[in-house]
Parts: sequence; structure tokens; C-alpha cells
Amino acid sequence: MNEYKLVVVVETREHAYIRLFVNNVLANPEGLIRLTHAELDQLFRDLFKGSKGKCIKCHCIHSR
Repeated sequence: MNEYKLVVVVETREHAYIRLFVNNVLANPEGLIRLTHAELDQLFRDLFKGSKGKCIKCHCIHSR
């Protein structure tokens, strides 16, 4: 079962820029993923459900 970590690096009013880790390996080494807040929430819910709870979402200290 895969484990997921969504790290919000930068957050604006419209978008969140994230890094995605799968089993502690960076899945997007080419750059940050830009999502709307609704897309990020949906991605988190889908990954959380699909991994049976092995998904976390965290924020960098300077993301807000």
C-alpha cells in the first residue's frame, strides 16, 4: 500500500503549490504542482481514501 504526503510549499488566495511524495520519494522533481484549493482538497480526499488513511497534508512554515 502506497503512502502519500502532500506538502504545501506556497499558498495564494487562488492556488496552492505542492510537492507530492509517494513512499517518501518526490514524485514531481521537475517543479511544484499548482492546484486550486478545491482541487487540492479533492486530491487529498481521493488519496486518503485510496490509501486507507496513509496520506497526510502538511504546510511549510512559510506557506501562508
